[in-house]
Amino acid sequence: MAGGTDSQLFCFFVISCFFLCGYAEVRYSFTEKQRYDGWFNNLAHPDWGSVDGHMTRKTPPAYADGVYMMAGQDRPSPRKLSTMFMKGADGMGSAKNRTALLAFFGQVVSSEVVMASESGCPIEVHNIEIDKCDEMYDKECEGGKSIPFHRAGYDRKTGQSPNSPREQINRVTSWIDGSFIYSTSEAWVTAMRTFKNGTFKSDDTGKLPVKNTMRVPLFNQPVPHVLRTLSPERLFLLGDPRSNQNPALLSFGILFFRWHNVIAARVQAEHPDWSDEEVFQRARRIVIATLQNIILYEYLPAFLGQELPPYDGYKLDTHPGITHVFQSSAFRFGHTLIPPGIYRRDGKCNYRKTHMGNPALRLCAHWWDSGDVMHDSSLEELMMGMTSQLAEKEDTVLCSDVRDKLFGPNEFSRRDLGALNIMRGRDNGVPDYNTVRQYFRLPKRKTWEEINPTLFEEQPELLASLTKAYGTNVDNVDLYIGGMLESDDGPGELFTAIIIEQFVRLRESDRFWFENIDNEIFTEDEIEEIRQVTMWDVIVNAADVK
Repeated sequence: MAGGTDSQLFCFFVISCFFLCGYAEVRYSFTEKQRYDGWFNNLAHPDWGSVDGHMTRKTPPAYADGVYMMAGQDRPSPRKLSTMFMKGADGMGSAKNRTALLAFFGQVVSSEVVMASESGCPIEVHNIEIDKCDEMYDKECEGGKSIPFHRAGYDRKTGQSPNSPREQINRVTSWIDGSFIYSTSEAWVTAMRTFKNGTFKSDDTGKLPVKNTMRVPLFNQPVPHVLRTLSPERLFLLGDPRSNQNPALLSFGILFFRWHNVIAARVQAEHPDWSDEEVFQRARRIVIATLQNIILYEYLPAFLGQELPPYDGYKLDTHPGITHVFQSSAFRFGHTLIPPGIYRRDGKCNYRKTHMGNPALRLCAHWWDSGDVMHDSSLEELMMGMTSQLAEKEDTVLCSDVRDKLFGPNEFSRRDLGALNIMRGRDNGVPDYNTVRQYFRLPKRKTWEEINPTLFEEQPELLASLTKAYGTNVDNVDLYIGGMLESDDGPGELFTAIIIEQFVRLRESDRFWFENIDNEIFTEDEIEEIRQVTMWDVIVNAADVK
């Protein structure tokens, strides 16, 4: 999408004309089943892209001691930086008509390829300093307050010398292999399956997954309005442990759960003599292929404002690892698009208010309480709401529900997503903004004004604040800060380069990629049909949306 036209952005999550029909001439090789844990995708390097693999570096680590100590210890407090340039008014709509559906689908994409912010064991605490009289976290001006921050888990065999600096671990596969839907282990997906007709278990209505009565290890954080952890059996059993975090993410989990069952029913109808396992694996292959197509060729062009280069075939020697600069900085640009609430619309497109009379479901009131939302809302209402709701403006501002109230209101947890983003880059030893630009073959910026002349002309007070915090030397600026400052109507030059590099590698390194004709999973006609499948097709086929 050259230039990111509004029409294509609108088409991404609102309209389309294709429907995934049955595969008339399915040809399937049962000689190899793609593993859930990511192993043996690359036959020469079987561990590449697998669960618990190392994150990848495209730049040298910049730990304070060259080994493991957090980078940027001479830089301002992340909370101070967040307050300085990520605070702003909620409700400023996207300049490019990006939808809330696009904003929240970004969390699905992130969950699909990376989970690398979870605490290690034992937990390493490195709290974020809060200034005295902070308007949210120290209203009584007592001082001495901090935001809890846990350093990410890492390979314990690293971080012992400059020759082996700390290497963080990715807890999921880096492949776009449907791990968000199917999990990363055989045991987990077994708990989700009926072992009849290739389908997932569902409740009596057939529209929702079963609850987690088997106590699969889903993430189960305290519910803000209850102030304690509730039973894990209240959660929906889905493939990603984070699926129940918020209503939007849970909606996507349920949508793709239904999508699998829809495809499985079609495969079963076409091949009544196939076993449950054959139907399940074929449906899985089709679902993964459609997910790959949607992410690479629909979501990313809408998110970035430009298309990726054409597919050039499978490359055995390309590493699929997720880079630190992608995970801790560049792809977190999407946080600025997140709205503070989610609208719901009924079948006649009328807005549906909450029981309290509010027009939207506020995120801050529903963290880790999404199951209750689904008992009072339908998937269709949430999808209709998000497709017709604008995302927040593409700028440096994060809405208050994630900047001040993550995860919960009433100062329940004192967590600021903007500050956490900055801190995660330092935790991972990510170099400064200018150093990363050099490694991505972009010219260094010599002054603040060069980063974004238009922004600083419009907001001279922001320039003054940043100069006061960092000084005039822009060679010691956090990557997340510098990259966000480049933003105009989408990710800036550096973040765009990082994101494109990451997804091009994921595509060309994947032996099971749907466009790789050599793997004999799909015929050329089937590949072309998959290319026509959009997010709209998934919604209208898996949800009762007309």
